[in-house]
Amino acid sequence: MIYTCTTNPSLDYYITLPNVELGKTNRSDMEMYDAGGKGVNVSIVLNNFRIPSVALGFLGGFTKDFYLSFISHYPNVQPLFTTIADNTRINLKIMDSEYETSINAKGPHITDTEFNRFKARLNSVYTDDIFVLSGNIEEEIKDRMVDLVKELCEEGVKVVLDGEKEFIEHCLDFGLYGIKLNDRNTDGDVVETAKRYLEKGVKSILYSAPHKPSYVFTQNVCLKCENLKDSLVNTTGSADSMVAGYLYGVIRGASVEESFKYANAASLATCMSNDLGSKEKIEELFDKIEVSGI
Repeated sequence: MIYTCTTNPSLDYYITLPNVELGKTNRSDMEMYDAGGKGVNVSIVLNNFRIPSVALGFLGGFTKDFYLSFISHYPNVQPLFTTIADNTRINLKIMDSEYETSINAKGPHITDTEFNRFKARLNSVYTDDIFVLSGNIEEEIKDRMVDLVKELCEEGVKVVLDGEKEFIEHCLDFGLYGIKLNDRNTDGDVVETAKRYLEKGVKSILYSAPHKPSYVFTQNVCLKCENLKDSLVNTTGSADSMVAGYLYGVIRGASVEESFKYANAASLATCMSNDLGSKEKIEELFDKIEVSGI
């Protein structure tokens, strides 16, 4: 089973308008809500592949039920969130003719009791299950999440991290199954960063950043995919789609190259859509993806 975890999910409020004028009243052309969170995005793209997953994290307050109503639209996503007293945050996503601008809320306080309830839910995670921990970890639970990652790795769970560099660095000695890198959590040189992480025993590493080539690194394979110049509608969730696409290949027993092609096709499908990439769009793009060794 694949488990995804978003410790600080959000109800995302999207608005589009021709342009933003600071200091003035701006009226939108379109508004919509969606369930946000990097781990949740991974679960939704896996759902589009018809792959089941369990979505973990913390939800609470007046936004909880509204959030869960969105998750219910995805039959292959089983929500197993821990209820907390504080409100799940609302993030604002503003899209005009030139920019995508995000205003992200800090998020709720998580008590010791709430964290212990969350941890108890992981009793159903077993050896060789995949646990994807995505997004920034709140400072107040960061040390406990590091300890949790260590415990899961020791139990043989395949842990994949997509988060802040500091958190990843704290977990490097645990035998991680995978890491997703971007420009914010590398040392400036993605190849050198990946080499250092592989020497620590990480099994596979994905890298992507807007308008740049993507990479995959394993102990035996290093591949590169040039950025495709198709029309991009929005980049929100594209990195999470890459993780889901790669895992889709892995659980099907595909080669690293084929899994990497699925990763890039999924990322591009999301960039070309108003939503996370569909299986049909991903399959359509798959044959356009070209990868090469580095």
